[in-house]
Amino acid sequence: MASIINSGSARAWDSRAPQNSPLSSARRIGLLGDTHGDLEHVLIVSRTLHARGIRTLVVLGDFGFIWPGYNWDNGLDKLSRRLAVKTQTLYFVDGNHEDFTRLYQFPLAKDGLRWLRPNIAHIPRGWRTTLASGKTLAALGGANSVDVAHRSEGSSWWPDESVTEADLASVGHQHADVLIGHDAPLNVPSLDTWLAETNRWWPEAGIQYSASGRAMFHRGFLQVRPELYVGGHYHRHFDDTIDYDGDIPFTSRVVLLDKNGSEHAISQAILDTETLHLEYFDRNDQTVSGENKIRNGPQLDGTADDAAFLGET
Repeated sequence: MASIINSGSARAWDSRAPQNSPLSSARRIGLLGDTHGDLEHVLIVSRTLHARGIRTLVVLGDFGFIWPGYNWDNGLDKLSRRLAVKTQTLYFVDGNHEDFTRLYQFPLAKDGLRWLRPNIAHIPRGWRTTLASGKTLAALGGANSVDVAHRSEGSSWWPDESVTEADLASVGHQHADVLIGHDAPLNVPSLDTWLAETNRWWPEAGIQYSASGRAMFHRGFLQVRPELYVGGHYHRHFDDTIDYDGDIPFTSRVVLLDKNGSEHAISQAILDTETLHLEYFDRNDQTVSGENKIRNGPQLDGTADDAAFLGET
């Protein structure tokens, strides 16, 4: 049984996790786009994944369950109990909408993860593991908020959202088959087309700040040279396969998942760790084709929601 360590206002769990955590040993992993503290959404997806035999879940940033003015401690307890019933473990990389002050009160366990509860863990930037298939996985969370001008430091925005030089050093230059994170690399055609339309909603300073964060992430992406990258952040689904030049040219499939809140969004997928195949489905377990959506181009509805892709929470 896990023991509890008092650490400020956070309850830090000494997980005594085995060297091969459920994430490392999973042959299929359920991936979720931004959840923004939406318990109902996570529980629906949890149920859908459980029906498909998935016990390992990974949220690709903006987990959002630790947030000022939100009874986050109670929320985590509720989520942990419901996951336990299904013998599921949930992991998350950090995004740009996390209370980093509270999050970083949880210490790193021996396995390199921050265990918020016995079955809920934060994956720090630079963390790596070898999966059951023998494929390697690396993590690089974080992103810069385009709406930073509308936020207040310490209550709705934290400088720790930004990828740093230390993060890039931590992720290293060793190749990984899969990279998970929150932001996106540069030169993703479908995303860039969409951003060209939506950026007109934002002040130039916010656009530049967001772009600088993406450029930092891109450097880490090039260091890892993943065959597959999966992230979130942009509140739309994109799926492009891209050739990248550099000292070591490589081809990468770049996938971004949509966010919580919609019954029909492509905001979740199952990763086969052997083949690196992704199966898309909506949260109510209807299989959908992400490739068709991208082939037809990004869908803009011309509403303010297109401009609010980073303004959640």
